[in-house]
Amino acid sequence: MITVTEIETATECIHGEDCPLHAENPPFNAKALSAIAEGNAIFNGEKKTKWYTSLEEAREDLGV
Repeated sequence: MITVTEIETATECIHGEDCPLHAENPPFNAKALSAIAEGNAIFNGEKKTKWYTSLEEAREDLGV
């Protein structure tokens, strides 16, 4: 499994040095930073994702 660190060392960001994700103080609010952290945890296999076989199953799980 490739880690985020390996990807970052293998290639540079496509946005260059102005990338907000790599900024020392990124211009994101707490909710956005939490979503980014969750995405990284999923990518690294630290958090499992849910899969649904139908829209009805997803709606039932979400209470919609």
